[in-house]
Amino acid sequence: MDLKESWIEEQAVNASALKNGKAIYQSGKFIKLYHSPDDTFYMGECSGSGSKNYITSADFQDASHPVFRCNCPSRQFPCKHSIGLLYAIMKSKDFEVCEIPEDIIKKRERLNKRNQPKDEEENKAAKPKKVNKTANKKRWNKQLEGLGMCETMLQDITRMGIAAFTNSNLKDYEAIAKQMNDYYLPGIQRQILMLIYEAHCAQQQNAVYDGVIAQLVQLHQIVKKAKSYLNKKINEEEITQDDKIMEELIGHVWNLNELKEQGFYVENQELIQLGFRAEYNEALQEFVEEGFWYVHPLQELHKTINIRPKKAAKYIKEEDSFLEKVIVPTLYLYPQSGNGRIRYDEAFTTEEIQPQDYLNIMNIAKNDYEQIMKEVKNQLKNPLAHKELAMVIRYEEIRQHKDDFVMVDASGNMLTLSSMKGSSLHAFTSLPEEGLLHHQCALVIFSYDHKTHQLLAKPMSIISSEHIVRLLY
Repeated sequence: MDLKESWIEEQAVNASALKNGKAIYQSGKFIKLYHSPDDTFYMGECSGSGSKNYITSADFQDASHPVFRCNCPSRQFPCKHSIGLLYAIMKSKDFEVCEIPEDIIKKRERLNKRNQPKDEEENKAAKPKKVNKTANKKRWNKQLEGLGMCETMLQDITRMGIAAFTNSNLKDYEAIAKQMNDYYLPGIQRQILMLIYEAHCAQQQNAVYDGVIAQLVQLHQIVKKAKSYLNKKINEEEITQDDKIMEELIGHVWNLNELKEQGFYVENQELIQLGFRAEYNEALQEFVEEGFWYVHPLQELHKTINIRPKKAAKYIKEEDSFLEKVIVPTLYLYPQSGNGRIRYDEAFTTEEIQPQDYLNIMNIAKNDYEQIMKEVKNQLKNPLAHKELAMVIRYEEIRQHKDDFVMVDASGNMLTLSSMKGSSLHAFTSLPEEGLLHHQCALVIFSYDHKTHQLLAKPMSIISSEHIVRLLY
């Protein structure tokens, strides 16, 4: 079997599992290696820290969805032993031929039975999914009750004043945040936790309350809009596609079937990642990995988001930069404004990025800086929108102006640049080609800094007709 190291890297849950798995292979921990005559099953016996050797396997019956198994105590799939086995396969180590074990054959049969689609007659006879209106209304009323509690909290904060709230016992508000789960409002819970975090920051920053005020305004608007949205649902009024942006803000977790049923999808799309970043959200105690993607022929910028709560981070696959073009039969679009979130299932293929792809990206670039700033400000003013906006922008040149780096358009308008967290604008002085500073495009992330009261423009990548140069990751 021909495996590429890039594919193995994609399978690993995180960088630690990948590193440890590679070390297991390189240190010769595999005592025995086996493969089936048809090369769909591989198995290895590996010495470990326990008294008995571990048995790990990789089942390629469905090559697009391999199944990894191991009797080690790890809760990661694939574990480091399975990763080590993949490296042994890639390196074409000496595998003895063996028959597929009986327990694996039975597991395959159960898996095939579970995945076997219903025949056409059963599908036709299947009754449409019943909607329990009574249960839904009970849930919506419970959510309204929770929103009422949050509204009361906001009124109390307004009466006591921002300074008094910031210096109060914030554990009381943490208790309110925890209660939001009882009202099916995890989205509101996240907003309250971010408000508490901003209050902690204000305590440490000599009474700078701008972040607290911004979070209060956003929370107030979300509660107000959420109440209106839920009342519409209870009264069976018409719900528009734009209304459904409230679902995730309240805390609904979309699954792919729901998105498809409600029309939030497009077919046959190509995706190219223009930028990637990984950050830790201290307010919510979670790792967040975001990829910014150009989608063709949709000709829009969207992003993928992978959230790994701190307590479970090592069990959730860590995302990374993706350097190839992804071709998906179905792309799912979250009902969001700006660079809405996207997802796709595992039925995708990859290709090398072609010259025409770079030209397609450059064709969506905006070049009127005055119009760009108007569009950005309108987006960032919306309290229900994400607090960042990504754009591909064309520039005549990037150069130093006084103490800053600026991007200049064809009319001489300048856009002052700020650095992304974890990067430096001095990277412009060491680009692989000097021509990248002239007549090219850049992926720029816009945001508003409440501390400095400035609109920030942070370049993430440079896009030319030949390649994408990342300034971060």
